[in-house]
Amino acid sequence: MVALGKASNAFLAWTASQGIETPLNLAERADGRYTICSEDIQAGQDLLSCPLSACIVADTLEGEEVRNIVKKVAEALANERKRGEKSKYAPYINVLPTLEDDNLLALPRFWNAKRLDMVTDGGQLEARMIKDERKDIDQWALACVDSRANFLGDGRYAMTPLLDMITHDGTAQTRARVEVNKGFSGSGDILHLTSGTSYSKGDEAFISYGNLANIDTLADYGFVEENNIHNSESIEVRMMRQRPFPITIYADGSVDAGSTATLRYYLANDEELEVFRGLEEGQGLGILAKPISERNELDVTSFIASTIAEASDEARDGANDASNDRLVFTYLSERAKLLDTAIQRIKAKYPALEY
Repeated sequence: MVALGKASNAFLAWTASQGIETPLNLAERADGRYTICSEDIQAGQDLLSCPLSACIVADTLEGEEVRNIVKKVAEALANERKRGEKSKYAPYINVLPTLEDDNLLALPRFWNAKRLDMVTDGGQLEARMIKDERKDIDQWALACVDSRANFLGDGRYAMTPLLDMITHDGTAQTRARVEVNKGFSGSGDILHLTSGTSYSKGDEAFISYGNLANIDTLADYGFVEENNIHNSESIEVRMMRQRPFPITIYADGSVDAGSTATLRYYLANDEELEVFRGLEEGQGLGILAKPISERNELDVTSFIASTIAEASDEARDGANDASNDRLVFTYLSERAKLLDTAIQRIKAKYPALEY
């Protein structure tokens, strides 16, 4: 921990003026700001109470798509930044990372081609980046919103001061709620962040950003959590004369039922396909939820095992090549580890399986 800088102290003075209340102290270290408990905190106690008037929140329409909501918040943030010290939010904006800071440069969207080429995950990160790309939005503002904003539970998205400086832990139990105060004399709606964990004075506080897989935390936040209990990995499958589809492996090593059902159909022989003849489109899905024959099930399992094993080898080789890049190494190592868990699970059920 290092002494707070001038910008951090100005920010804390501003939070107090905005009515933000918290039993947490702001601290700084080499990798950025974080929070520590100024007192013992019991489960059920608020970690943060923040008037929404202190947040950057965009007006949204009922049922509006998340992409549009994100764009509105990013545009609002960019506009406040352009106002400079005239902005009400200037002390907050002054502590947000810039495009020169490691916190934002850790996002894959800002990596160079050489670093991206090190990622041997079968194109999963590349596909995610293409899906998330928004050239019509200020890139600094979009990166800040993607990596720091939070849902309010009513369809709105907000940049919430101080909340975005609490470190993520996928096992942390926290609950957010908005206290509605139409407040002719009050302070308006207030966001409460309640801890499900007890802390001792001096402990670092944590919240969960959501049940996020490693590709989510890497793409949106620029970090990868080891032994992530919410991780899942996908493998894109391409077969001749068939539409590509993903195989998803969950945190416990199980394989999603949808890809298994798809492969049961694709790998069925003529005799096994007879049961589908005469059925209307979609009516055979219930049949595919269960094995249709012992032969077919072995073929399906062998195909899945060989596909997972190949992807695991690719990720492990990539991790070895990226040993000097901690972030890429961790991402690929964790991918290989989960895929290996899936293989072991298959072997436990089919010890003699060849693949």
